[in-house]
Amino acid sequence: MNARIVAIEILNEGISNFFISRNSWKKTSNFTKQDRAFIRRLVYGTLRYYFEIDKIIATFLKDAKSTPDDLKNILRMGTYELVGMKTPPYAVVNEYTNIARPKFKGLVNAVLRRISEISDKVNFGSGLPEWLYDKLKKDLGDFFPLFLEKNEFHEIYLRAVNKSRDEIIKNLTDHNIESHPTRFSPWGIRCVEGIDLDGFEQFEDGTFTFQDESSQLVGIAVDPKNGERILDAFGGVGTKTTHLIQIALEAIVTYNDINKSKVSIAMDNFKRLKKFPSKILGVDVINGTLNEKFDKILVDAPCTALGTIGKHPDLLLRLNEKDIIEKAQTQLKMLEKLWEYLSDGGEIVYSVCTVTKEETDDVISKFIQNHAEAVCEDPFDGKMNFEFKGLGVQLLKWMEGFYISKIVKIGRK
Repeated sequence: MNARIVAIEILNEGISNFFISRNSWKKTSNFTKQDRAFIRRLVYGTLRYYFEIDKIIATFLKDAKSTPDDLKNILRMGTYELVGMKTPPYAVVNEYTNIARPKFKGLVNAVLRRISEISDKVNFGSGLPEWLYDKLKKDLGDFFPLFLEKNEFHEIYLRAVNKSRDEIIKNLTDHNIESHPTRFSPWGIRCVEGIDLDGFEQFEDGTFTFQDESSQLVGIAVDPKNGERILDAFGGVGTKTTHLIQIALEAIVTYNDINKSKVSIAMDNFKRLKKFPSKILGVDVINGTLNEKFDKILVDAPCTALGTIGKHPDLLLRLNEKDIIEKAQTQLKMLEKLWEYLSDGGEIVYSVCTVTKEETDDVISKFIQNHAEAVCEDPFDGKMNFEFKGLGVQLLKWMEGFYISKIVKIGRK
């Protein structure tokens, strides 16, 4: 099957659902490694610059709003390939004209030819919707260009689990996959051109797992010790839970999540990585009740995930201005509720893979103001120079946008 046809099918699903599922990518399983990479770039690139692409297309359509979605997606992807990938125009125009339904072939041919004529004169800019561009430029200041750069391309990161990092890198090299140790995480591996898992046994047998370096630093911030009672309050697919267990095999780690699909994946990951939590809970943190206290609580809170645009560009389609405020309010409620279950002298590590002021320093500042017994400390105890300024650490300067804060409960005054 034609790679572009499959790319269009995945794009159709991603735009209609505002999300690309793992099942969507299974359609690429019979393609070569090169074709799979090509499909992924087409889909991710089209989604990443969706808003700018639509502005370009609209100038060549009489009524863009009434244009059928399947036709518009063909034009979107064709435009991305012309402008973003600089593919020779004759190939792009012919391929996408052939994909279109018979009654739209003439229109696709005409529009893409017009766009090909100006492809060297236009660019996609930031690719962000205008409201988000303005907000992040204000929030990030001088670091805004760095944010855009980091979200242009996202390398693949692995965490060594059941073999040493050096052994895994050697094995990847034997499979012609270029990889390097990460700078900060002692378990991290950076794969320059990604990694194709089809038939790669070391993933299936739990030798390594996928995890960004920033996410691995959460485990370092929690710093689990044997015998400590630790709650991963929003365990998700279990990636950070297994990391905590890996660091301290005799820590008493409790996994909690209420999302059934994530819990199901987490169970598979626990088995694959051979790292099992001491307890598994399904408690609604805000409305439910926990029956014990913990020495440490990881609050890897649901957030706008703006630090992950490079690998999840579809999130730009479903994000709106209200989401940031609502997420921040919910995050603060989560901290307030979980504080009740933290022992005196205990620590909460709060982490979010985003960069908005509301979801990072503002959440922590409001929480600290409400609790005289709460004190923020450097999440890395001065061992890494991540410029801790009293509330938390934003990692954007060193990697993708990711925020970590450590709050210590010193006892009520």
